[in-house]
Amino acid sequence: MTCLSVVTAVGTPCALIGLAVLASNPDYRVLGMVTGVVVLIAGLGVVAALRPTWWLIGPALALEIGLLVASGPAIRTEVLVLRGVRTPVVVTAAHSSKDRTGRVSWTCDLRRVDGRPLPHARLEGYAGCYGPSDIGRTQDLLVDPAGWVPPREPQVDRAGLEVGIALIGAAAVLFAGVAVAAGRLHLRAARRPR
Repeated sequence: MTCLSVVTAVGTPCALIGLAVLASNPDYRVLGMVTGVVVLIAGLGVVAALRPTWWLIGPALALEIGLLVASGPAIRTEVLVLRGVRTPVVVTAAHSSKDRTGRVSWTCDLRRVDGRPLPHARLEGYAGCYGPSDIGRTQDLLVDPAGWVPPREPQVDRAGLEVGIALIGAAAVLFAGVAVAAGRLHLRAARRPR
C-alpha cells in the first residue's frame, strides 16, 4: 500500500465531510461546495492514477459524491436537533423564483418577534415558505443560537437521521477501502517481473 493511497483514504473523506459542514452555513455554501468538488476530483485522480480501472473509479466517485452532497442536510438537521431553540418569528416578505422547468419556489424573509437579530433570516420553500399568503404570519421556527444553520420549521424529521449519519460513516469507510485497494493493486502490479 502506498503512502499516497493511505493519505487519500483518510484525508479525502475527512475533507469532504468537513467541507460539507462548512457548506451547511449559507454564508460559506459556495466556498464549501467548490472546494469540495476540487477535493473530490483530487481524490478521484489519485485512485485513477494508482489503479485506472472502472470497478474502482466508479464506486470511488459515487462514494465521494455521496459524502459531499448527503453530509450537508444531515449536518444541518443534527445541529437543529441538538441546539435548535423554538423562536417566534414573523414573515416580512415573500420572493418567488422559477427554475428551468418553470416550477415556482418561494423564499420568505423573516424577523424575530422580539426584535433581536436573526442570522440567516430567510426561509426556503422546502422549509416552510409557501408564498405571499405567509406575509405577516407569526410562527415558531427552530433557530440555531450560534447562527450556523438557517432556521427551519420545528417539526424536524429525525426518523432517518441516525441512519443517514451511519450511511455517511459507511461511505467514508468504503471510500477508504477503495483508495487502499487501489494502492495495494498498484504495488502488486509494480512488483511483478516484466
